[in-house]
Amino acid sequence: MSGWLDAGKVVLTALIIFAVVQVQERNTLMAAVLVSIPIVSTLSMIWMNHEGQSTAEIASFAKDIVWLVIPSLLLFIVMPLLIDRGWEFYPALGAGLASTILGYFLMIQIMEKYGLTA
Repeated sequence: MSGWLDAGKVVLTALIIFAVVQVQERNTLMAAVLVSIPIVSTLSMIWMNHEGQSTAEIASFAKDIVWLVIPSLLLFIVMPLLIDRGWEFYPALGAGLASTILGYFLMIQIMEKYGLTA
């Protein structure tokens, strides 16, 4: 039964991504709203609960997400800034992703240093 549940998770995820792409073709603002909703985090917490993880583990997961949202914003700051300065899409995307990875690394260090994670 676990295999079917895993397959269902994959199909649901693919459908969400497909739906956002379809909406984006008609209305980029609406697609941005849909993408900004923490669908993956919400589904992850639902799956965690369904699989028997404690509410304390789920709460800890949610708290970690709060801190990690900060470096994830770097992609959406750096990439458009570089595109506006004349960079091509893929180099700008790469630089945005690299800044995000660096941001995650630094934020995890900060979280561990100041006891912000379980």
